[in-house]
Amino acid sequence: MSQSQSISIDREASCPEGFADVSVLMSTYAGETATNLKQCLESITQQTILPRELVLVIDGPIDAGQEAVIAELATSSIRLTLIRRERSGGLAVALNDGLKACSCSLAMRMDSDDVCAPDRVAIQAAYASAHPEVDVVASWAEDFYADGRRSQMKISPTEHADILAALRWRNVIVHPSVLIRTKALREIGGYRSKFGMLEDYDLYVRLAMAGAKFHVIPKVLMQVRASLQQRARRGGFPYLLREIGFRAECRRIGFMTNAEFIVITTLYGVFRIASGAMRSQLYALVRT
Repeated sequence: MSQSQSISIDREASCPEGFADVSVLMSTYAGETATNLKQCLESITQQTILPRELVLVIDGPIDAGQEAVIAELATSSIRLTLIRRERSGGLAVALNDGLKACSCSLAMRMDSDDVCAPDRVAIQAAYASAHPEVDVVASWAEDFYADGRRSQMKISPTEHADILAALRWRNVIVHPSVLIRTKALREIGGYRSKFGMLEDYDLYVRLAMAGAKFHVIPKVLMQVRASLQQRARRGGFPYLLREIGFRAECRRIGFMTNAEFIVITTLYGVFRIASGAMRSQLYALVRT
């Protein structure tokens, strides 16, 4: 189903000057555009401190435009590993394939249509180095729209206890902003796809139950591409059923109480079956 194609060079035990011990873990697929992918990759190759490695999973066939953008990476000083899947398996499957190839101690998530701040790697890697007890380092982010719609901040608590308290109610961690210790990610078995688009939320809960420590840097280090279509996919009855299943799992493993499960499931039941326009307004209530 997949094969690894390593492009470049040495695999030094330590990073040379100007690089951080970071593997960027990302995937792309047929639904992505070459323009978005190029902007994303340029934001990685133009970091003030470069990641040592980029592991890019190509999740099924992609068009010539994306292939051309990826070919340009061969000239970058960042070590590149390409993993090609014959057929798309979804984000969780693709990321797990990529995780196997990550050789650095830190894995930095990135989505193929998002944009990093130039100092993202420098800031997050420095925090991880200074705080070895922290397993997950995320950041605040900004939703932006290609049609010029007003952008929205995505903020969250910053300290571990507050983050866990908030996670019982909603996912407050922006997935593509995450820098995570590769060992911690592997020890819980990577991602799961059993709850559909909730693979990141499920990951954080399992990390928390395994004793992982979280921190969110109170600075926008990511611009996350948003759309009304994207938000529409996070509603409807099928999505609600998966979410109920996920929260039932959280209750079963002790991440939330029975009372929390009842209250949260009821509130999100209303949210998920609300119209697209109303759901967008509710999303805005948790942004600043």
